[in-house]
Amino acid sequence: MVQLRKWRPLLKLDGAQPQASYRKIIEGLVSAIVEGRLRPGTLLPGTREMARLLDVNRKTVILAYEEAVTKGWLVSLQRRGTFVSTQLAPGKVAAPSAPTSFALVLKPTPAAIYFDPGEQVIALQHQVGALFFDNGASDHRLLPQAVLHRYYRNALRNSFTTNTVRHGSESSSQYLRKALAEMLRHNRGLAVDAQQICLTQGVQMSLYLTASVMLKPGDVVVVERLSYPPAWEIFRQLGARLVTVDLDDEGCRIDQLADLCRLHSVQMVYLTPHHQFPTTVSLRAGRRQQLLELARLHDFCIIEEDYDHEYHFAGRPYLPLASDSAQRHVIYIGSLSKSLGSTFRCSYIVAPPNLIQALERTAAVTLGQGDAVMQRMLGDLINDGELKKHLRRVSREYRQRRDTLLSCLRAAFAEQISVQEPEGGLALWVKFADSIDVNQLVEKALELDLVIRNARQFSPDGHPENALRLGFASLNQEEIRSATQRLAQAAQAIKR
Repeated sequence: MVQLRKWRPLLKLDGAQPQASYRKIIEGLVSAIVEGRLRPGTLLPGTREMARLLDVNRKTVILAYEEAVTKGWLVSLQRRGTFVSTQLAPGKVAAPSAPTSFALVLKPTPAAIYFDPGEQVIALQHQVGALFFDNGASDHRLLPQAVLHRYYRNALRNSFTTNTVRHGSESSSQYLRKALAEMLRHNRGLAVDAQQICLTQGVQMSLYLTASVMLKPGDVVVVERLSYPPAWEIFRQLGARLVTVDLDDEGCRIDQLADLCRLHSVQMVYLTPHHQFPTTVSLRAGRRQQLLELARLHDFCIIEEDYDHEYHFAGRPYLPLASDSAQRHVIYIGSLSKSLGSTFRCSYIVAPPNLIQALERTAAVTLGQGDAVMQRMLGDLINDGELKKHLRRVSREYRQRRDTLLSCLRAAFAEQISVQEPEGGLALWVKFADSIDVNQLVEKALELDLVIRNARQFSPDGHPENALRLGFASLNQEEIRSATQRLAQAAQAIKR
């Protein structure tokens, strides 16, 4: 047994208050065991003797011993005494000579720079006066707050009344799917019903879920030369082999895609044909028909992400590829987040019923259930026409903001930029003359508290692109003027 006079320093109780609590006694015992100062099998003094040595009440020691026994640090043997557990084998509890951090050996999965904004950008997110040209987010300040409050309150009350407030109510999910199916039939020409819709909590979740069900390692996926980084990162992490196809002023080069289909067994093509991300061009009607014919001939799947269909400013918008009555190869992904802001996480996948069943089985395991109250609220907003009313109102404002940004850019840069007025969407794609290096422009803009994304981030192959995607919807007109001034100042600074 450890010499009796040494128990107080052994448990590191010297310097503590004279009446040590049972908690401090336990901490001292555990520390001594972990650090190897009390070895497995060591006999401890009896409770009376330990109480005398530590100058505490015997009940305090009894409580400490009992808890240490319960947690496996000590073992109490009848008529023999209390011992340090022999299950704590030497070396397994001994403390290392120097502190080390816990770490796992992980498979390297380098993410695109798109996901790492950098310390300067993160700092600016909390700085008053900083401005952001984002990728094309909507403006939360334009949401009809009173309407949303009322509809959420009603949905919550309804959910309590009908006992469907619990997470993932099937009735609320079915209610929202029916509302979405009705909206898609009337506004986008998709002949679908509720059984052809799978709900998720975001576009990236929809992409991951669809790709995980349909792809296996080594499958060839075609993406455009400039594309949405989360999409191609998902495909890569699932083991797919990416092949790129070029873009021009009419969208994806379908002639190149045809050549790729002769070289590879293409499993999937990912596109944003309505307003191509990031360049904003719309895929023309002739190419749409050629694409659908290629899919039929080569039996590949088209993932059509229609992330901002609601915002179209010139003429009538193109109907989705998925609306073609003869097509059998398009999986359609849409979202309400562009309509109501990123806080409202609701995306949906439109596909044949057998694929929807597979998606929902996978979602049940990996994603869990949706928010029953939110689903009910969104369904009510659609059915009562409030969502359509909101979109009609903000579309007028977003068009004015687009025109303001175009005017400011042309006044500031004149012939140094090339920008095609988009038919819709919430961002501009601006190409710069060689005299303005976009890489330097992005860095200099940061010094002026202006955040913009380098176009290189949108290239799966990391190819340089002397252009910027400038989202205008989340900035009001005065903020757009100020942001454009800062951009022009940055351009002037890098020319000196």
